[in-house]
Amino acid sequence: FSTDRRKFIVADTPGHEQYTRNMATGASTADLAILLVDARAGLMTQTRRHSFICSLLGIRHVVLAVNKMDLVDFSEARFNEIVEEYEAFAEKLGFQSILCIPMSALGGDNITTPSENTAFYDGPALLPYLEELDIGGDPEAPFRLPVQWVNRPDLDFRGFAGTVTSGQISVGDEIIAIPSGRRSTVK
Repeated sequence: FSTDRRKFIVADTPGHEQYTRNMATGASTADLAILLVDARAGLMTQTRRHSFICSLLGIRHVVLAVNKMDLVDFSEARFNEIVEEYEAFAEKLGFQSILCIPMSALGGDNITTPSENTAFYDGPALLPYLEELDIGGDPEAPFRLPVQWVNRPDLDFRGFAGTVTSGQISVGDEIIAIPSGRRSTVK
């Protein structure tokens, strides 16, 4: 979809464990992740799993969309509890920005405009934030290339293909494959 200010491509990646590979595929080309949290249930294993995948694949910007706030009476305390728990968890994941937004998709609260139901929240609504966020690459970011294809035409050659998600690389640079930790030099 597009707005007057920006074009968007959305990859909907369900949180169920058997669809984890869909999250990795979607995250491999993303600039930002919107992690949807049910205000009633709070953080779940899938939220943590998706956050880790985002970090691993070099996504630097995260929106924690705390949805269904209408079902917890737009409780500021409940929202703050979820935010504090997520920020403590995500502290070591290296995100450049994390914005937590209380919302109710059912009522449109904080989707396109600020909601009167969340007077305690003084941040932006989701869409204006997405339109204005600077997602420019960090020149100091580490090199990341999620491998999407292994090219092995014969026993003497193995090439890895994918989309560079951050950083730069040159001939002679040392690389480390994650999660194995194997090191190699770029030829």
